[in-house]
Amino acid sequence: MPLTGFVAPVTLVGSLIQQTAENLSGVVISQLASPGHPLLYGGSPAIFDVRFETTPMGAVETMMLDCANSEIGHRLGLPTQGYIALSDAKQLDAQAGLETGVGAVLAALSGINSISGPGMLDFESCQSLEKLVVDNEICGMTCRLLEGIEPREDFPALPIFQELLREKHLLIADHTRRYLRQEITFPGAVIDRAHRDRWLQQGRLTLRERAAREVARLVEKYTPSRLPGEAKAELTRLMECEARRHGMEALPPGEE
Repeated sequence: MPLTGFVAPVTLVGSLIQQTAENLSGVVISQLASPGHPLLYGGSPAIFDVRFETTPMGAVETMMLDCANSEIGHRLGLPTQGYIALSDAKQLDAQAGLETGVGAVLAALSGINSISGPGMLDFESCQSLEKLVVDNEICGMTCRLLEGIEPREDFPALPIFQELLREKHLLIADHTRRYLRQEITFPGAVIDRAHRDRWLQQGRLTLRERAAREVARLVEKYTPSRLPGEAKAELTRLMECEARRHGMEALPPGEE
């Protein structure tokens, strides 16, 4: 977890050199302890914002460190991980969307194998369920991007355009019905694509309100884990012990 200009060189290259050394030492330690054990090559590098003494995970330089670190891991033949596609914002707002969206696309294009970020706010400090359902849509868009553009019976092209000229639309064309859902991603209720009139009629909901409604819907239909009751009780006990160790008298509501 090098921090540029604080506990690592201020340059991105210098920070990556340090992180590589740290990661390789971790690889050695893990393999000495358990030869052949699977691992992820990653970490949580960040720049250091000297103005606020913070480690902004949504900074573009931090994202660049994650992507470059993944390139190094892949060069070594290892699966990679990165804390990216998250935000330093304190609530679900434009900053959260900006930082998460840019990070998700960069992570996907860089081939990071395990992306630890969706749902996170405030420098990796908390998880937001509302942000998580929004991030699910961001991930869907990113996955569609990775699929790229492929021909789907588009050649020869003339018959399709002849049908368009004849019918004045292609809404119910055989070609449209075959490939509509493969070509076009339709987001869930969190994303607004309606005309303004319809948006007004449906209550003028903001993104946060739509996200909260979606969280409530998912929680309502949630099927509890089939984990044995004794195991659940033991997990709760361990979490309560950790909570007390950090000054919390009880777990947050709904987390038991």
